[in-house]
Amino acid sequence: MKSWVIIALLIAIPASLVCYKVFWLHYEVADVLPQKEYTITTRMTFDGHTDATRARTFVPVTDERQIIGFQEQQAPVAMRFSTEDEGQNRVAIWSGTAVPDQTTIVHTFTAQTIGLKYVVDPLLKVPASYESALRVHLQPSEYVQVDAPEIVALATKIGANTGTALERLTKIYDFTMGLETRAFKGTTDALTAARLGEASCNGKSRLFVALARSVGLPARLVGGLILAEGKKRTSHQWVEVNLGGHWVPFCPTNGHFAELPANYLVFYRGDEALFKHTSDINFDYDFSTVSKLVPSERARETLSAFNVWDLFARLKLPFSLLRTVLMLPIGALVVVLFRNVIGVPTFGTFLPALIAAAAGATGVLWGLVSLLIVLLAVVIARRATERLGLLHSPTLAILLVVVVLTMIGTSFVAERAGLLDLAKISYFPIAVMAIASERFYLALVEKGKGEAAKQLTGTLIVVLGCYIVMNSLAVQMIVSGFPEVLLFAVAANIYIGRWVGVRMLEMWRFRHLMGSAT
Repeated sequence: MKSWVIIALLIAIPASLVCYKVFWLHYEVADVLPQKEYTITTRMTFDGHTDATRARTFVPVTDERQIIGFQEQQAPVAMRFSTEDEGQNRVAIWSGTAVPDQTTIVHTFTAQTIGLKYVVDPLLKVPASYESALRVHLQPSEYVQVDAPEIVALATKIGANTGTALERLTKIYDFTMGLETRAFKGTTDALTAARLGEASCNGKSRLFVALARSVGLPARLVGGLILAEGKKRTSHQWVEVNLGGHWVPFCPTNGHFAELPANYLVFYRGDEALFKHTSDINFDYDFSTVSKLVPSERARETLSAFNVWDLFARLKLPFSLLRTVLMLPIGALVVVLFRNVIGVPTFGTFLPALIAAAAGATGVLWGLVSLLIVLLAVVIARRATERLGLLHSPTLAILLVVVVLTMIGTSFVAERAGLLDLAKISYFPIAVMAIASERFYLALVEKGKGEAAKQLTGTLIVVLGCYIVMNSLAVQMIVSGFPEVLLFAVAANIYIGRWVGVRMLEMWRFRHLMGSAT
């Protein structure tokens, strides 16, 4: 069969499958986009003094913007675990009668969240009255002193007592956001925040709620976490205001007006304390968060045919691995273009694509720096070993040890220096670094310093090209949603494999001769 027939088939088959998915199965761009899934671990430690001890905290529930996945908890045998609902909130409770010191409770769950942004009707008026379910959110409380003369006077002073709902909220939001943000331990009520002109997130939010309620807008506090990789002790509070029957979020601390970012996780609604526990037990806590990309629920339902996503999910393999696997053939095609069409020399065909894939964890800049550090160590080690007159294989084995120690040492030094991206050099597969070092070593031995430097420069250029293409969101979306398009890469490689033309760099190199020949 002629090559052009094979190329035509390799183009027609995936094109037909893509059309089938789009027009018959109704695939959409949103189906292809992966979603970030967070795993949050709450760790509580305390001394029970072998007495009756109780600890409780709120745990998030699934709603229209957050999906809470598996939940598990670990606690000593001396403590019983239970959950109960309190209105819209869910509470986790641990209790025991003879709880020892140095007790640790661990609660872990997963969460997928989306951001919400509301458009407030500029003509929406403040109703004269509300139904009973909303009237409770207009009442004063211990820390939200709605009826205090200072709160009423402040609302009048900033002009929030007149106008449409949007006009009143804008003035309240601008005022509370303008307060200096300062971290306070304990509780800051609305009056204290107004008097000091500064507050933490809970003080700003309570003042926002007090001002909103004082001008006839039902409002309530919301508590939870701002999700970010790592460990922390800080929770967060913001506000919801009922507008036209919808609870609309506002965060005067971080500047979010009628919107809630995707990294906000709701634990509870109301003026609550996130933790309650028996007194005098040296209670402490922290939150640890890690994230990964997973296919969305809609993707798992919609991408039913030819669904490699669901396969990886069943095998409990990370989506990032699937993305790397699918993008490697695209990276290899980029290498082929650079080598066969442009004429750039590299260390092997697949190595630049593998290095580009590994650089996804560090970023391309620090990925290339990591590679150069390892290769420099190999050069130094080669000079030290060549005087020993060793055979080829033992020399390579020694260089592998040098590669491993260099990667570990670089991570250690970079972490101490605060270069966290460079510290991720350990994310590079050892095999990739070892192969790169071996190719560089062989080039030095067999072809000399000049040719080794040329291949190294070409490899760095091609790695950059592969990284740009392989980390393109558009390309990732296409290949992840339609993996059959990889057949296009096969067709392209067949075409390039029959390339008999002059390479671009050769045309530039011999441009004078070619010009004189014409």
